[in-house]
Amino acid sequence: MKSPLQRGLALRLSLLVLSAAGAVLAGIVLTTYFMAREALLHHTEATARNKAQALVNRIESVLTPIPSIVQGVVYDMEDKHLDEAAIFQRQRRMLRDNDALYGTAVAFEPEGWAKGRVHFAPYTFRTPLGPKATHLGGPGYRYHAMDWYQIPRELDRIVWSEPYYDEGGGNSLMATCSVPFHHEVNGKRAVAGVVTADVSLEWLKRLVAGTSVLETGYAFLITNNGTYVTHPAPGVAFNESIFSRAEEFNDPRLREIGKDMVKGGSRYVSWDSKHTGTRGFLVYAPVPSTGWSLGVFYPRDELLASVHSLALVSAALGGGGFVALALLVVGIARSITLPLRRLTTAAREVAGGNLDAPLPALNRDDEVRELAESFGNMQVSLRDYIRDLTQATASRERMESELRIAHDIQMGILPKIFPPFPNRSEIDLFASLVPAREVGGDFYDFFPCGEDQFCFLIGDVSGKGVPAAFYMAVAKTLIKAVAESARSRAQRRSDEDQRANESAGGNAPALARRGADPGRILTRASNDLAQDNESCMFVTIFCAVLNMNTGELSYASAGHNPPVLLRAGQEPEYLPTCQEPVAGAMEGVEYTTETLTLAPGDGLLLYTDGVTEAMNPAQELYGEPRLLERAKALGCRDPKALCLRLGEDIHAFAAGAEQSDDITMLALSYLGRGENAG
Repeated sequence: MKSPLQRGLALRLSLLVLSAAGAVLAGIVLTTYFMAREALLHHTEATARNKAQALVNRIESVLTPIPSIVQGVVYDMEDKHLDEAAIFQRQRRMLRDNDALYGTAVAFEPEGWAKGRVHFAPYTFRTPLGPKATHLGGPGYRYHAMDWYQIPRELDRIVWSEPYYDEGGGNSLMATCSVPFHHEVNGKRAVAGVVTADVSLEWLKRLVAGTSVLETGYAFLITNNGTYVTHPAPGVAFNESIFSRAEEFNDPRLREIGKDMVKGGSRYVSWDSKHTGTRGFLVYAPVPSTGWSLGVFYPRDELLASVHSLALVSAALGGGGFVALALLVVGIARSITLPLRRLTTAAREVAGGNLDAPLPALNRDDEVRELAESFGNMQVSLRDYIRDLTQATASRERMESELRIAHDIQMGILPKIFPPFPNRSEIDLFASLVPAREVGGDFYDFFPCGEDQFCFLIGDVSGKGVPAAFYMAVAKTLIKAVAESARSRAQRRSDEDQRANESAGGNAPALARRGADPGRILTRASNDLAQDNESCMFVTIFCAVLNMNTGELSYASAGHNPPVLLRAGQEPEYLPTCQEPVAGAMEGVEYTTETLTLAPGDGLLLYTDGVTEAMNPAQELYGEPRLLERAKALGCRDPKALCLRLGEDIHAFAAGAEQSDDITMLALSYLGRGENAG
């Protein structure tokens, strides 16, 4: 009898994994590597934050005094009202006392210095030969429209501009600190101009670019709008922003970092640099005086270089033991995997469709033999399953084909010619039906029921699917037959009344032609449907007859949703109907005929409950108030447009949610005898 060690495949594999990977590599290399890496990363974060803050402090030491210097000139302009010579003298003294300044200007409002003079802006800037004075402004340099003037003037506070090339002034890249000054005008304090101090950014570029960050790390500076002031990539500074770079490289992470930087955030985050193509860590901190932000990138590989070296040494120490274990693994694996390889070959044949492929014969008593036996059972189960699936698929395809044919037949029995009577201009009508399944229980119909009489109706059968479709076909056919029979009887009675009138000498007034009565139509149709109704199905119906000459409308409702009455020039409202039972549920129910008169321009919107009960993914119903609101917006002059746009609105409201009921609408517009149907 074989020992458990010889026949236990799981035991032998477990001994292999524990001996080789767990004891040698996981215990020595991984533990050492991760502990050293975490310690180094923790130290690096503190160092990176300190270095970034030190660089910010150096920038602040230059930029922080600038607003105070400019404010001093503002006080002089407001209190002393300096003349032109005094302004230039004050500017020269300002440049002499502050080496960080490149130039300074006092820019006045249009005609603020002298009437008729639009531009007056004394400007003094540094040159190799000493300070030089000039005037800004003119047709080629309209400083009143520039950001360094407009923004502080409108905000009425100190503002640092975006870096720019001052072509009309210092002709160099710089940033401007602008402060508005005021004068009393008619007893009110008003902005009289702006005092500026231009700071050349060359020193700032050299400072940031010269910051040493390992071998390939770098620092960069952005403005409060995200524009790069310095960046190691050629052509990026002053031409791109952190957000344009994020868009260019499709880097959402950089976009989020940029948002935090322009908000004044200070963080230490992991980030993949698109400039160097390496992973690393980014520390950034705000420059408070300007609202700019400084970022410093540390490459991860360079930070962890010493840790990697330590890991290599640890791996080398375990290498000898691993080689010895590898030789043992090869011998053991050969004895274990040979039957598995044979079983794999058979499995490929089965996967290729050969379910009768022979399986290898195994004499050993272990898990491999159990796997082969299970695989044989799977072959038998697959053959049975595929046979059953083939039969079920054929049956389902046959059923789907029959349902498609039933759908085409059901749609075919509904009238689809619009307008229904091209030679009659008194009415315009359109209808639409969208079934929730292949076939459904909603229907509509319209047909003439006399010389000037027009019958139209809409219905909704209880239930769904094929039974509802059959019941719908029966109900529609029955109602039309009942209406035709009622029309014939009414015609005969009218003819008999006419002959009686002629026999009496023709002195009696002419009798009006009798039309079909919707209440009687529904009463008779309901009684016929209720007979032998073992399935207890029923249908809601709204039936109406319109006199196309007079606009008189007679109607009856068998438990159907009340139509929307669209009066020309009035708010849409639901047509009042008698709250009478559904049709076909029981015999003996009589339905009441009601009447109203449509004026030219009036209309009706008939619909089923699939419209008002349409549901969106949030389980909210379309509802009757929304239907009224949309009907008001669309009007009734064009029934086709009303139905189609309501259908689009319902589809948009549902937002892809599966609907449980058919959506059917019929819209009618009464144009009158004097109107044009087109």
